Amino acid sequence: MEGTVIDLGDDLVAKIWHTRTAGELEVLRSFYEAVAGAVLPFQTPRIRSVLGFEGRSATVEDRLTGRPLRPAPDTGTKPGVISDDEAACVADVLTSLAGVGVTAEMGVLPPLEGEPPFPTETTPFTHSLADLVERRVAKFRGPLLARCHALDHVAEAVVGRLRALKPGTSGLVHGDLVPANILVDDAARPLAVLDFGFLTTIGDPAFDAAVTASIYDMYGPNAAGAEAVLEASIADRFGYEPERLSLYRAAYALVTSNVFSASGSDGHFEWCMRMLERPRVLGTLAR
Repeated sequence: MEGTVIDLGDDLVAKIWHTRTAGELEVLRSFYEAVAGAVLPFQTPRIRSVLGFEGRSATVEDRLTGRPLRPAPDTGTKPGVISDDEAACVADVLTSLAGVGVTAEMGVLPPLEGEPPFPTETTPFTHSLADLVERRVAKFRGPLLARCHALDHVAEAVVGRLRALKPGTSGLVHGDLVPANILVDDAARPLAVLDFGFLTTIGDPAFDAAVTASIYDMYGPNAAGAEAVLEASIADRFGYEPERLSLYRAAYALVTSNVFSASGSDGHFEWCMRMLERPRVLGTLAR
């Protein structure tokens, strides 16, 4: 979504970015270097150089091996119900990211375009997320209120519960673990995780787990089934409280609703609004 990738051979690729500046890519480069220094059982991107190309910025990166965990919709292959191997792979990736020995350099990325990085060394993740909810709701109040008439109540409940939430452990939050961002071998074992940068930060691994289960098959016909399978796998592996997951999903919906359309005219906005209408989410916010 952010650029065009060209295979250069010699295990290298070039990525020509649509909008990112050279300065932003240097920050991303330092982030990836910090992640590469962690002990992970799979590859992560490495930016070898940042270049200019026809008025845009480009990067030369290591070529990551493997196939996407699920085929893209435009390949003509119709994915079925999520398998146990898929669910185990996702849980394995979440486990590895949760166990990373985080460093300050892993907290340098802005969670969303135009937002400052979370002050991970001074402020709890849940408080930074609450601050982000407040900023995004204020910025996009018009379209949000037109679709969600209880916006003020919902936003107040999310912010209040985030600030009161008992802090979790700190791990590396990817933020966008869709199947295309997990490359695997023929046995569905993770070989590489890519495309960090959308909600990537240092934070509570339960946030990553909650978001991943919901967005894994975001618009697919088996979305609800995939979420149920992944949530069961996550509960078995981590034991996260369902209310914590529901709260994080509500926060995700509010902060990302207008990422792709300021007016709320796209499918992602509608998906986020429907998330806020779920009985489990509403039940969590009513407590």
